[in-house]
Amino acid sequence: MNEFIQFKKSRELGKIITDIFKFLRYNYKVLFGLILRIAGPALILMVVAYVYYMESSMSIFDPYNTPGDFGDGFASLFLSLFVLLLAAALYFALLYGTVLSAIRSYVNNNGTIDRKEVSQGVREHFWGLLGMSILNGLIVGVGLVFCIAPGIYLGVVVITTYMIMVFEKRSVTDSISYSFELIKGYWWTTFATLIVIYIIYYIVSMIFQVPQYIYFFTKEFTTNRTYTGGDLSDAFDWVDITLSSIGLVAQYLLQTFMVIASAFIYFDLNERKNFTGTIETIDSLGKREE
Repeated sequence: MNEFIQFKKSRELGKIITDIFKFLRYNYKVLFGLILRIAGPALILMVVAYVYYMESSMSIFDPYNTPGDFGDGFASLFLSLFVLLLAAALYFALLYGTVLSAIRSYVNNNGTIDRKEVSQGVREHFWGLLGMSILNGLIVGVGLVFCIAPGIYLGVVVITTYMIMVFEKRSVTDSISYSFELIKGYWWTTFATLIVIYIIYYIVSMIFQVPQYIYFFTKEFTTNRTYTGGDLSDAFDWVDITLSSIGLVAQYLLQTFMVIASAFIYFDLNERKNFTGTIETIDSLGKREE
């Protein structure tokens, strides 16, 4: 029998990491099955957009381009970048919707994830999460453009906005506004937690990039080719793009780890601020005594 993981409690960093892996170990089959079914098409679209973006980027370096070709190349590059960003926003909205709805179902059903509840939750919050993904990207992007520090600060703040929307059923603007209140006094703690968790995520995701790097460097040393005239389009072939795409799929599937971590951070902050889990535990004990 799987051990039930109580989300609504305060945790230190070590306990958060332990419980992330514990939750994944007990529920990875159901969780990734739902992710592939619900967010899988958006992930495929993102990979196709990524390949299109790579091809557009490489075509610009062709030394035989005419001025008209350069204009068409840059137009194609910006179009492919726009499609890639749109596909990424779509995927993250579906990923967050799936994972957070699964966690909500897990909590409400005492350790069981109901697939119908997850699908319903994704439909309920999809447009809000999509808008949230775009708005958060703009907020952090503007912060990074004006100065790196505000972008980092805002990036840590808005990490809980998705959870606030799904678990508390708030609007997009209300979720963003409340995220500043929720993290107040705990920004540095949250920042340090995210850094450690991201390092773990990065190390694991790099494992899937190793075949691509091995192939690239092996090809360069064995063929001993040089690229003259600024022509870098031949530096990458279909094997490079295939391996890169596989790494990309693994990287974005592993974002599930970051979403679960963000959920634990939200519940930790919520417990520190509002004692929600403690109050619910006391109420449940009172009902048992009655």
